[in-house]
Amino acid sequence: MKDYIRIINKTEDYIENNLDKKITLKELSKNVNYTEFHFHRIFKSYSKETLNQFINRIKMERSSIFLVVNQKISITDISYRYGYSDSSSYCRAFKKHFGISPSKFRKKQDMTINKTLKKL
Repeated sequence: MKDYIRIINKTEDYIENNLDKKITLKELSKNVNYTEFHFHRIFKSYSKETLNQFINRIKMERSSIFLVVNQKISITDISYRYGYSDSSSYCRAFKKHFGISPSKFRKKQDMTINKTLKKL
């Protein structure tokens, strides 16, 4: 049990440190010396989401923060930074996850921040 938790933590750390790359089940399972099937079963049972769901969620969450904090960086540059081969695939994934395009998300967050600052 403790070994599984350690493996999941190690895997999550690896994913978070390599968001700019394509991360595969094969690569991760090899990294912890388990078969792909066994590793994926362990990962899903502990994290309550599949490996791909976890990777996509983390990429979307981190990139959404980046969109708001770094307004001068283009969406295309952000898509490359988070391992997407082009901005259109990133935009589709972002919209699927948040229900809004990255550009609209950025504008909406900027308007929210400006309203908050005006109240201060």
